[in-house]
Amino acid sequence: MNFRVATQKSLLFFLCSVLSIGLFACAPMQSRKIAPDPSILRVGVTANAPPLIHKRNNKVSGLEADFAKKLGKFTAKRVEFIELDWDDQIPALENNEIDIIMSAMSITQPRQYRISFANPYLRSGQILLVRLDEKARFTTGIYSLMNSSYVIGTIKNTTGDLFITSTINGAKIKQFTNSSQAVQALINKTIDAFVYDAPMVCHYAAINENAKLTPILTLATEEYLAWGISKENPELLEQANAFLEDLKNKQQLQQMIRNRIPYM
Repeated sequence: MNFRVATQKSLLFFLCSVLSIGLFACAPMQSRKIAPDPSILRVGVTANAPPLIHKRNNKVSGLEADFAKKLGKFTAKRVEFIELDWDDQIPALENNEIDIIMSAMSITQPRQYRISFANPYLRSGQILLVRLDEKARFTTGIYSLMNSSYVIGTIKNTTGDLFITSTINGAKIKQFTNSSQAVQALINKTIDAFVYDAPMVCHYAAINENAKLTPILTLATEEYLAWGISKENPELLEQANAFLEDLKNKQQLQQMIRNRIPYM
C-alpha cells in the first residue's frame, strides 16, 4: 500500500469516527424534552372575554388574571401568562405546554373526558345581547329565536355556539372569532342578536351604553366556570381547590367577582 492511499484511508477513518461520535452525542439531545420550571405557574389564557379575561394596556387583565396572581402567591410560584387561541387551550394543557387554563372555561362533559376541572367559581349561562330598541322582540331570551329569520351571532366553538347549533333548527348563525367583532356586528345590524356567556354580555351592554345595547337576562343554559388542569397533575388540582376554599373562607371570592362583574 503506498503512502498516499494509506493516508487517504486514515483520513477517511478519522472523519467517519468524528462523525459517528458527533451523531451519537447529538442524538439524545434531539429527543430530550426540557422540563418546565417548577417555580413557574404557566397559565393559559385567551384574552378576548372581558371582564373575565382580556388585554388592558397590553397586559392580561380581568377576573381570571386576578385569580391567577393570587393562586401564584398561594402556591409560591411566579405566574406566567401564555396567550393561546381558544381551540389550542386544551391541547396545550395535554401537551404540558401550560399548567392550568384560567380563561372563562365552562365545565362540559366532553371537556371532562380530556381534562380535570377545579371546583367551579362562578355560575353562568347563555343569554342574549340585543339592540335596545328591539328588546320587546326578545322577551323570552334565546327562545325568542326559535323558528325565526334572525341572524344570530356566536363565538366559534363555545358553549353558546354549540347550544344554538343543536337547539334551533335551521338557525342562521354568523360565527366570530372574538366577542368584540360580534358586538360591532350587532351595532352595525349585521346580526340581530349575540349569544354569549352572561358576564361578558352584561359587560358589553355596560360599555356600549351609547350604542344602546341591552342584555336579555333570561338564562337559556346553566353553566359553571372553572379552571382546567391536566389529569396527570392531581397535585395542582388539589392546590387549586384549596385556594378556592381559602378565598371562600376569607369571604374574598364574591368580593373579587363583584369588583369585576358588579351585577353578580
